[in-house]
Amino acid sequence: MRYLALATLTAAAALAAAPSFAQSVEELTVTGHGPMLHDRPMTMSQMVSYADLDLTLRSDRHRLERRVSATAGRICDRLNEARPSAANLGRSCQEIAVRDAMGQVREAFADASSSAAYVDRYGAPVSATVPDDTSAYPVDETIYDNGPVPDTAQNRAFYGGPVSRAGQRTPANGH
Repeated sequence: MRYLALATLTAAAALAAAPSFAQSVEELTVTGHGPMLHDRPMTMSQMVSYADLDLTLRSDRHRLERRVSATAGRICDRLNEARPSAANLGRSCQEIAVRDAMGQVREAFADASSSAAYVDRYGAPVSATVPDDTSAYPVDETIYDNGPVPDTAQNRAFYGGPVSRAGQRTPANGH
């Protein structure tokens, strides 16, 4: 039993230490952390593939997020860690594993949106260019003021009388 735990820890540490060597372009690593065992943290990792998903589609992005969450749940179950609850909100093994993996998920989303498949499907991104010669574009230098409307007989006739009682009891300035 002791050697099995040590072998598991060694394998998990090797996977956690070098996930980039073991990963292909369409995989990410989910790592769960368990209790301390002989002054060493117990961790387990598992690869999650998204080779069958088109991450330019919202439904497939949600599917990958569900896969990461389910994988984190299985890992934490194997580590005998509690599932998320009101008592451990934000601190459960599963939530921490998902939170740690979300950086890789966001990178996969970004890679998908800038990949050649995305360009083939939706066309090349359009970039705006601003010409150096701005004299061709006239500039409107009109100043618009949103200050108060002057209290004149003409404005009272057009907009109606003042809203305040004090203004209703006084005549217009007559301008």
